[in-house]
Amino acid sequence: MSGRFRLALLSLLLLAPAASADWATGAQTEVPLEGNGSGWLVHATLNGRIDGLFLLDTGASICVLAPGTARQLDLPAAAAQVELRTANGTVRAPVVQLRSVDVGGNRARDVEAVIHPAVPPPLDGIIGLSFLDHFSYGVDPRRRVLRLR
Repeated sequence: MSGRFRLALLSLLLLAPAASADWATGAQTEVPLEGNGSGWLVHATLNGRIDGLFLLDTGASICVLAPGTARQLDLPAAAAQVELRTANGTVRAPVVQLRSVDVGGNRARDVEAVIHPAVPPPLDGIIGLSFLDHFSYGVDPRRRVLRLR
């Protein structure tokens, strides 16, 4: 393959529009965060219909829903339960599947979550890695933004 042909092929690949993933859409890459640095809060929309305030927790392996939030979503009864290791010990919680979780226009489909009453009001839940791992992500505390790509 000639050098000129390789260069033309590389140019076409670099200029081609990015393929959209089946599990995520959205052009916004920076999402505003609320909080004081000891905890970050973010607004999210679940299943395209419930908006809420969520703790952003990059150390939580799975998203967590407050029982009231789960009731509003009218989720089917969970068939499985999972053991969670928390700061207060091991607990069991029902696992549910969210059709979609949208944070700042960045949407992931088929996100696992658990329902647990440890989520304190006024929070509706916790955004954990079962959402974040659909993206490359980072938190910029000085600018108070969550970067999602």
